[in-house]
Amino acid sequence: MTLPLPGLDDKSFAQLMEDVRKLIPRYAPDWTDYNTHDPGITFIELFAWLTEIQRYYLDQVRDENFIKFLKLINIRLKDVTSATSAVKFSFVDQQKIAPIWVPQGTKLITNEQVIFETDTPLLVVSDSLEKVISSSKSGRKDNIKAIDGQGLSFFAFGENAEAGSCLYLGFKLYIFDWDKVPDSESDTNSERLKQFLDLYLGFSWIKNIDNEGIYKNDDGNIIITHGDKQLTLELDEVSNLVKLTFNQNITDKIYFIVVKKDNSTCIYGQPFSVNKSVPLTFNLFEEYPSKRGKYGEETVKIIPSANLTWEYYSGDRFWKKLDVNHDETLNLSQSGQLWFTAPMDMYVRNIFPFPEQLFWLRVTVQKVGYELPPKINTILLNTITVTQKHSISEFKTYSSHHQRTQAFPASYLALIGDSIIQVKQFPLTLSLLFFNSRLELLNPIFWLTVVLCHNFEVQYGYWKDWQNYRLQKNQEQGTITVTFRGKIPQKGTNNIRVVSYLDEFKKKRFLGGSNGLPGQTFSLKQFVIVSESFKIQVKEQIQEDYLWRDWIRVDDFDASKPEDPHYVLDAENGEIYFGDGINGDIPQVLDFQDQQSICVISCQTSSGEKGNVEAKTINKILNPVSTFVNTGFIYPTQLTVENQGVASGGAPLETLEKAKLRARKDLKQIHRAVTSEDYELLALSTPGLRVARAKAIAPTATEAKTLVKVIVVPYSETLVPASPSSGFLQNVRQYLEPHRLITTKLEVISSSYVEVKVKALLQIRSGFDLDQVCKQVNKSLIERFLHPLNGGSEGKGWQFGRTVYKSEVYKAIEDFTEGVDCVESLVLSIQNADKDAEAYLDQYGNIHISKNSLIYSTKHEIVY
Repeated sequence: MTLPLPGLDDKSFAQLMEDVRKLIPRYAPDWTDYNTHDPGITFIELFAWLTEIQRYYLDQVRDENFIKFLKLINIRLKDVTSATSAVKFSFVDQQKIAPIWVPQGTKLITNEQVIFETDTPLLVVSDSLEKVISSSKSGRKDNIKAIDGQGLSFFAFGENAEAGSCLYLGFKLYIFDWDKVPDSESDTNSERLKQFLDLYLGFSWIKNIDNEGIYKNDDGNIIITHGDKQLTLELDEVSNLVKLTFNQNITDKIYFIVVKKDNSTCIYGQPFSVNKSVPLTFNLFEEYPSKRGKYGEETVKIIPSANLTWEYYSGDRFWKKLDVNHDETLNLSQSGQLWFTAPMDMYVRNIFPFPEQLFWLRVTVQKVGYELPPKINTILLNTITVTQKHSISEFKTYSSHHQRTQAFPASYLALIGDSIIQVKQFPLTLSLLFFNSRLELLNPIFWLTVVLCHNFEVQYGYWKDWQNYRLQKNQEQGTITVTFRGKIPQKGTNNIRVVSYLDEFKKKRFLGGSNGLPGQTFSLKQFVIVSESFKIQVKEQIQEDYLWRDWIRVDDFDASKPEDPHYVLDAENGEIYFGDGINGDIPQVLDFQDQQSICVISCQTSSGEKGNVEAKTINKILNPVSTFVNTGFIYPTQLTVENQGVASGGAPLETLEKAKLRARKDLKQIHRAVTSEDYELLALSTPGLRVARAKAIAPTATEAKTLVKVIVVPYSETLVPASPSSGFLQNVRQYLEPHRLITTKLEVISSSYVEVKVKALLQIRSGFDLDQVCKQVNKSLIERFLHPLNGGSEGKGWQFGRTVYKSEVYKAIEDFTEGVDCVESLVLSIQNADKDAEAYLDQYGNIHISKNSLIYSTKHEIVY
């Protein structure tokens, strides 16, 4: 129940006048004329009127005031949030061999015309995962059926994930039929062979030959010639391999697989383009009773519990280290993508006892530590994350090499939209250096001024529109090539900017020009805008030149100085505001007519919660309408796309009322660990971890009084509790560290365990199966009562340091199991105990353990 808000404006003008008249005899007894014609009464009326106005405003708290109040407690209105999902690309023609480049920012749509964009570029290859083999001490198992099935999962490294356990991924790609190359009736097989040699193995000269340059010699070998270049493919039917010889040099690190099928000699090769970055998507089983921790919007950088090594089988006949670029899975501890660079010297073999000859990737457990062994639902190729947004303008910065022709990686918008080139300038720095005299060369104040000017220009940036250049776009490789015809930009870091925008935004991106007045407002006519993506430039006259200067978006002008190039964005209404010359600078007024000196160079819009769509609804690739003829965007007709799961996370702009509710919840959350309960709650909420139990204990007499020990127990599904890895403990500690009091010393440790065994003689009621009742008693004691996570009388886990009393075990046997008439005798014993558990049996047969210990059980002796 909230407290009632008091009415501060509780007196009217008449009441104020009445109160003052009553005070006149006390302070001015000679004043006897209280009529309105008296000048004193006139002054009193004036002051009463002013007081009444002030009291009125006490109750008039506007939205702007609430926003300021929320800012004081670090609460700001949330921007529009875009939904995210993962999509899988597939070839329309399943026999296609040439990979297709999908650039970053490629637009996908749903049936309701909601636009999503890919977060990273992707090279779509033939989906050819043939085998998924898990290898552990218990043996090897092929899990490809679990991958293909819906709702099935498997342990990547077995149920225990011991050191040395492996996961093998086998791949192959169908290339051509040996017997049909060359073929006079159809050139399909010859074309597939040429494409593979060019796009996958890097023999780029092959794409320039016609099919007459491919023939078979008298030995039955395939010969490909072009000028002085010759490539020979020799079929080895004994080993089921194809050997490549280039200009009489045997390329023994490149092989093909030969498979006899339906009277055909099918040739297969590796499915990854050499030296290209390839993503593998791992979807892990996540439906555990204990969810990953989350506390507000706090995050923590997770340290993996186990160490893995990724390898591939090479032409040298041994396993080589795979070049892993980025691992979102954190060593297969969570769902995500793993990016690797495809090697050239992959070789084929079989993994005993499976006969299939394939190209293999292998991941091996080097250092154990998984609290929960990885359990995989699916492994996918050609899958990428997408975000619900619509980019209408963007910019990318690149470093100049001072060459006339320079190539840069390009996004989807850069390939299909209009683009301009800007080059960074340092006019103030150059002017100071140019006009200095010899006497100033040794002047430290002069050089300090140079450094300050340079730092200012690096931070805010002056950019010049470059005029004399030619821009070429290559969609197949995802690059743009700039040829500078006249002056070449100097060599530098991030000094070339490519600004790209949709054709329909060409005129809208110019907002107008400054009139020199304070508090100017400009309408964008595009909303709802993603604030983080929004960027503007303002043109300024520097000496004799006109340059663009980047302005900085701020929430408000409270901390803005007069010279700060700041602006405020109203993302909901699509407006921007400039300062008044006191708080925030005023854009410069240019001396020419029809000025367009304020320009948007980056802008994205979002549909917010409309982006939360169901699975399989993101199913179309937006066919770009480009003003360029040679953009080469042909993949909308060659690829299909579909999101595997729902898109989630989309939310509209936060309203003030929701922000107030969030502030009230935030004030009730614990942000400072003071009591033991604070430490335990925060430890259980460690983001990304499954912490099942946590206990904060006071220091002993020999330890520092400021020491706080936090015991954590990770969630596990084994009878013997899993000990937290060093990474797990470090993750909890680094999360608790900023929450502790400054004088507190923090230590995060694992629990000690004691294995308890019960030996009981039961009297079974008639009508019950004797053996079945004993099994039920054994199971209930292991899983329900003497269990560290869900044991105890309340089923919330055995309490830390609690003694195991025989009387409670008596009661548990009778309460948890039907059919038990009585327990004739019962004996408790200690089977295993950690060194720190300090477990012992007292004279009454009860088991005592230390305050940092828990119990568990694996098997009991229950007889009748």
